[in-house]
Order: sequence, then C-alpha cells, then structure tokens
Amino acid sequence: MIFPGSFIWRHISDKWLMSKIASVLFAISSIVIAGMTAVLGSDVQIQNTGAFSAFFWAVAGSLCGVSIFFLWGGMWRYWMLGKPSNRIARRIWFALLVVGVWYGALLYYALVYMPAIRKRERGHLEGMAK
Repeated sequence: MIFPGSFIWRHISDKWLMSKIASVLFAISSIVIAGMTAVLGSDVQIQNTGAFSAFFWAVAGSLCGVSIFFLWGGMWRYWMLGKPSNRIARRIWFALLVVGVWYGALLYYALVYMPAIRKRERGHLEGMAK
C-alpha cells in the first residue's frame, strides 16, 4: 500500500513508531505545524522583518514542510496498524487523514496516537513498579 512517505516508513519498525522518541518527534512536528499555521494566518508581514528574521522564517518554513510529511506519514503508518480498531472510527479517521491532510494528522495525533502512547507508557511503568 502506498501512503505519504511510504518510501521512508516501510523501513521504520512498528516498535519505533510507538516509542517515546517517536512520540516526542511527532509532538515537535505538531507544534511546528500549528505555530507556522498561526503565523501564516496572522497579519505578520514576514518580508518586512529584516535579514536575520528572514533567515529564521526560511528555516521555520522548511521545518514546517518536513514536519508536515513526517507527521502525516507517521499517522498514516499508525492508522494502518489498526488503531483504533473500531471499524467506524477507522473509516472516519481515514476520511480525516485523506481530506484533512496534515490538519487531519494533527487531530489524529492529539486524539488517537498521543493518548494511546501515554496509556501504553503508563502500563509499562506500572508493570515495572510491580
């Protein structure tokens, strides 16, 4: 099956996808995307901010582009694992990931991926405490 970034995600294990480092990287990507969306939707005149600021915005824009594909591809990969397993929920999330693109991926990250990873980590920590 082909999905966004499948040429990369085929080489990354399911174990890594559900790891703490992956969760942190997805969180950073989400923050970058949300932040750049807010800036680009505001009245900030980026072209009038000076040379150093222009360099910053160029780097931020590049990071945003990479973040979009990283988050979108990662959430597609996680969705393909069967999370959530409810058939109707999977169809709704499929539609949101297709139509919503990275905004759908942001929602999926916040409402499905992050709670599942936190629950998994909590269970893992409780198992270690026993």
